[in-house]
Amino acid sequence: MWGLLPLALLPIIGTVDYVTITFYRLGGGGCLLFLWIFLSRRHKIKANFSRKNLPLILLAVLGFSGNYYFWLVGLETTSAATAQVMIQLAPMLLLVGSIWLFKENFNQRQMIGVSIFVVGLILFFNKKLLVLFNQLDSYSLGVIYLLVAAVTWAIFGLIQKHLLRDFGALELIFTIVMLSCLLFLPFSSPEQALQLNGLELGFLIFGGLNTAVAYGCFTAAINYWETPRVSAVIAIVPVLTMLFGYLQQLFFPEILAPEQINQLSILGAIVVVVGSSIAALAKQKS
Repeated sequence: MWGLLPLALLPIIGTVDYVTITFYRLGGGGCLLFLWIFLSRRHKIKANFSRKNLPLILLAVLGFSGNYYFWLVGLETTSAATAQVMIQLAPMLLLVGSIWLFKENFNQRQMIGVSIFVVGLILFFNKKLLVLFNQLDSYSLGVIYLLVAAVTWAIFGLIQKHLLRDFGALELIFTIVMLSCLLFLPFSSPEQALQLNGLELGFLIFGGLNTAVAYGCFTAAINYWETPRVSAVIAIVPVLTMLFGYLQQLFFPEILAPEQINQLSILGAIVVVVGSSIAALAKQKS
């Protein structure tokens, strides 16, 4: 679901603004999560809205909302592959934050994984590396927005980890998604959806489905697997996006223009995946 997401949203950016797209994604996802909780949970719902948790919930909402918004802004001015590679910084930042806040161990394998990850980023941006540092064009600005998206997601992830002591996983993500939706509501223009054709409307609906299914499956996976193993699987998202982009150009070239990416960048994306996976799985062995 996350691998397909940028390819579905790029065609509607411009016709519908960032805030409105995010509002629909969160609103649709929140409604589906509510149905999921209602239909699948027969026991008492775990949700502790105590005075000490309310500020943390607010910060989690701001982090989650910031991630959704800045990732979308960065996506428009870069590319689908760039957005997915850059967002892999989020679990790395979450790792660093966990070491700092929760005093988790940082072992040699994790150091190797992080080092491989950095090499992968350098390879991915090979042709654009000098541009990123020497001039602030739209692409460079987009990369900065994606970096902010990764930082805000890491903040959300750290707070979520703390709040899961007092909340069930689905209850917490539903609360955060719906509060984030309400945050965007006053600034959105829902009527813009009327300007979309059938295919574009389908892409917008998919954005809402994506929020619920992706995060719902992520939550369900954690119930069966350890978090590091889940994180290692999620690390393959950039490669999936490039694969789906190739298939889209093969069968539906009229939907999106081909992405300008060389073989070294493809290798870099794979190296990023390897580094992320090693860093995630190394935590399991510490």
